[in-house]
Amino acid sequence: MFRVTLTHLILIYMAVLLGILCVVWFIGECVRFRQDKKMRRSMVVCDICGHSFADPSTRELLTCPSCGRLNERGSVREI
Repeated sequence: MFRVTLTHLILIYMAVLLGILCVVWFIGECVRFRQDKKMRRSMVVCDICGHSFADPSTRELLTCPSCGRLNERGSVREI
């Protein structure tokens, strides 16, 4: 049998708890990154008025709801 002191048990408990917390945080960040990527893929910014809107369709030419101009789907860069 192993002799384990109370100090070692507390240290092991804290290390396991910290490991679980890091794994949960990492999974949450991966899910958030995927959601952001999916949202950015559907965002369109009008070239004329600068209005940004979401359009989940796969059409290449989209009509701006603000000014009515046709826009091509492109990548939206974050500032």
